[in-house]
Amino acid sequence: MKPNVGMVYPVAAKINSYTPGTGITYDNGFVVAEARGATLNWETADGEFYGDDVLLDVDKGATGYTLDFEPSGLKSAVRAALLGEKVVATDEYRVTGANAPDMGFGFVRVMREDVEGSVVMRYEAWWFWKLKFSISSEETRTKEKNIDWLVPTLNGRGMGVYLDADEDPAFHDHKDFTSLSAAKAYLNSKANITVVTT
Repeated sequence: MKPNVGMVYPVAAKINSYTPGTGITYDNGFVVAEARGATLNWETADGEFYGDDVLLDVDKGATGYTLDFEPSGLKSAVRAALLGEKVVATDEYRVTGANAPDMGFGFVRVMREDVEGSVVMRYEAWWFWKLKFSISSEETRTKEKNIDWLVPTLNGRGMGVYLDADEDPAFHDHKDFTSLSAAKAYLNSKANITVVTT
């Protein structure tokens, strides 16, 4: 048993440099906001090879992914950093036709695992090497008797990267930890975070 029971510590960092085959570096990263949820959908090749009227082989290798992330909200500076909005003046940002920046993104999945009959907490740190975020729609409503807590959903489009001489592209890494602090430290190293800021 290893069900997911929580999600914490979403972090991001803008890609500083990427040379296929040699690696990727990031600018100083940051904590995005409190996490509410994420949905990861993989895209695969789905290539089928037939012979003698039967299926002989199938290519199910990953070709990309989408990641829809729901934060608790976005501060204006964080939103601008993720979406590539232009800073016009202090606390003023402009949406333009400029392409969103390439980002690295990660979070911690909180898990419960049965270890020899006892349920213990485990922490999976996930790091996505390269994706672009957008916000496809936003809703704003008046305050009524029952408050609707409206937050944006970041729509991420993931791409593969070549980190070394391996011929297969890398999409994301994940690693298990027995403590949340160790999982956070792992993400901090991936996102080039030395001082935690939001």
